Amino acid sequence: MSAFVELGVTSNFSFLRGASEPEELVGQAKDLGLGGLGVADRNSVAGVVRAHAAAREIGLRLAVGARLVFDDGSTPDILAYPSDRASWGRLTRLLSLGKRRAEKGECLLGLPDLLDFIEGLNLIVLPPARIEARALGALLERLKKAAARQSVWVGASVLYRGDDARRLARLAKIARDHFVPLIATNDVLYHMPQRRILQDVVTCIREHVTIDGAGRRLEANAERHLKPPEEIERLFRHYPDAVAQTSRFLDRCRFSL
Repeated sequence: MSAFVELGVTSNFSFLRGASEPEELVGQAKDLGLGGLGVADRNSVAGVVRAHAAAREIGLRLAVGARLVFDDGSTPDILAYPSDRASWGRLTRLLSLGKRRAEKGECLLGLPDLLDFIEGLNLIVLPPARIEARALGALLERLKKAAARQSVWVGASVLYRGDDARRLARLAKIARDHFVPLIATNDVLYHMPQRRILQDVVTCIREHVTIDGAGRRLEANAERHLKPPEEIERLFRHYPDAVAQTSRFLDRCRFSL
């Protein structure tokens, strides 16, 4: 098994966003030889039960968590994975708080809410496409101050926009400056490239547009699928520790359903 664990996985339980079922993602991860998988749906833990059952059946290590999406317009998405039973309870209470504030199907969360429930959570900050170093650094420092020691990471993905080398170098510098590890993820939306077509369709349904009129609402390519460890290692060849950090992160996620 590889040292690489894909932790940025969105299933189709992230309504009209993910395009693969939890069982498909778990099975593909096993087939590719990944060292494990982390399922984190959008402000939800709805997909983790089926993922857990599938992973247990085939012997794949699994971390269960949630992708926290904030409504303040400035805080980037954060993957939150509990380290134990108590922090799983805090995560689900956090999500319940956000859902009680909103209409059905929505969740309203702010960064202060996460800080109130942060104890025991392992966090991966997913920087937006446009990186604001000062804002990202301030967020990392705020999370580090509130969280347990060594429980905050900076997520890094290859976006295939032509500036990936410069972007990764910038993220690595920000991570070093704030003493936070860089961690690799492909920010997965489906289990194999062919499923990108379905992901485009559900995006159009969500955005109330046609395929012809969707434009930049659609993903720019079909790269947001589970990738073999060798491909991730090639993409992050200048940052091997970012790949190694994924298995260290999984070791810290000791909670199991």
